[in-house]
Amino acid sequence: MPDDLVNVYTAATLFEAKLLADRLEEASIEVFIDNTDSPLDGLTAGDQGNPVRVLPGQANAAREIVAEFQAEKSDGGFKEEE
Repeated sequence: MPDDLVNVYTAATLFEAKLLADRLEEASIEVFIDNTDSPLDGLTAGDQGNPVRVLPGQANAAREIVAEFQAEKSDGGFKEEE
């Protein structure tokens, strides 16, 4: 993984990170996420999020997609599969 990645979003779960990663990849943006769920996700007071990172040259385009993703999320546009 390149050292100069830019964090464009911190997802609450790995599922959410993968949803966003799919959207970014559809726009030809190379995405890097930590591919592991912590057994403590949701059980601790500290930040246990899953960072979604991109290459610096793709950060602005990624942020536009992140904004759309967040708007859809706040409207209840997707649900985690059970």
